[in-house]
Amino acid sequence: MSKNDPPNARRRSRPTASATPKPTLPMYHPRPRETKLAAKKSQILNEVFRRGQCSRFDLARWLNINASAVGGYVDEFLRLGLLVEGSPVQSRPGRAPVPLRINPEHGCFLGLEFEALRARAVLCDGAGGVLHQRETPLKLGMTREAVIRTVVALALSVAERATTPLLSVGVAAPGVVDALGGRILHYGLLADFDQVPMRDRVQEAFDVPVFLEHNIRALTYAELLRGSAQGAQHVLCLAVRSGVALGIVADGKLYDGAHAMAGEAGYMVVQTGSGQPQRVSDLVSATGFVASTRAKLEAWQRTPARDDLLAKGVDLSIADLCAAADAGDPLLHSQLVELGTNLGILAANLANVFAPEKIILTGEVSRCSPVVRQLMERTFRKFTLPHILRVAYLEDDVLGSFAGALGVAWMGFAKAFPGGDEVDAAARPAMAAALS
Repeated sequence: MSKNDPPNARRRSRPTASATPKPTLPMYHPRPRETKLAAKKSQILNEVFRRGQCSRFDLARWLNINASAVGGYVDEFLRLGLLVEGSPVQSRPGRAPVPLRINPEHGCFLGLEFEALRARAVLCDGAGGVLHQRETPLKLGMTREAVIRTVVALALSVAERATTPLLSVGVAAPGVVDALGGRILHYGLLADFDQVPMRDRVQEAFDVPVFLEHNIRALTYAELLRGSAQGAQHVLCLAVRSGVALGIVADGKLYDGAHAMAGEAGYMVVQTGSGQPQRVSDLVSATGFVASTRAKLEAWQRTPARDDLLAKGVDLSIADLCAAADAGDPLLHSQLVELGTNLGILAANLANVFAPEKIILTGEVSRCSPVVRQLMERTFRKFTLPHILRVAYLEDDVLGSFAGALGVAWMGFAKAFPGGDEVDAAARPAMAAALS
């Protein structure tokens, strides 16, 4: 262990040049029929994972696969230990259906998320249930290397709680993310966070597959599987916290755009009252709102309460500003009114472009004050097209602060068993071998 390793962090053993090489999956090119068969098998596993439990009959109906074929695949999964059966549940006349579940003991998945102020990790069993979760703060002014070491140390400490084989590690990263290349291209809220090979740095500590995803897409995936977006076909997840980003669900599937870089709503530019174009993140994110309000506090008439706010320096938070507004500061109250109005305009513009069933709100900004939320709702209803407003509405997320880590952990299951449109050329040989 080198002097740069995280304290008390145990590295996963990795083979050396002299060590006996690990067995690998046979390298071959499956015939189209083999790939199609493996994809059908993976669809079954993913459907059971998504729904928690279901019967053979339900799987055949939902996936439009022959019932006898589903029965054969399920029997194979039961023999392999991927599925387990529950007790029959009599819900209609005739033979009681037997519920199927993913075997939680088959393995586990680690999800890791971080942003400017904190990092979170969650360990899930094979069925997606939470085994352990932990959060650690990131101090302001930390160097790039210190942030990476802290994040990796957190991941290792949570992974050590695993009692079944760890199958993958997913990293939900902030900023502009090249998910395919495994890099963070730019994140302005941490020092020197440009061109960071985050996937490779985490991979150094683990001997299982590591993948990178944008943190808001990971959060949206979690809400789609088991949160506010479950069962919906067209959903937006608007995350307004230290930055602003958008998760998009189209036709029931997570949409990531060309090069997997869709959703950078914070980089949208609007014309403000000052006549100067501004990025949306500078107007409504927690960091942007606090920075602009601090500048106005310095220019406004000074009062003891305002001096106390300014004395907090870099520790000044949106919660501090809301508390001062609630205590009767009229200028800070007007700032909250402006924030709520801007959030409502943003939500209305997104609704008019995407026509979603709902917009799920996540992050502390939209719920920082009743004033902000009421103005956001009112402005959203005012500027959203009436025929879209008959369907679309605003709704809070339900999975809480670990949703991003959960989402990227659950993505590990889908990547272990890719099916349908998720099957790419690189995954097909391994997938066909694993399920053959």
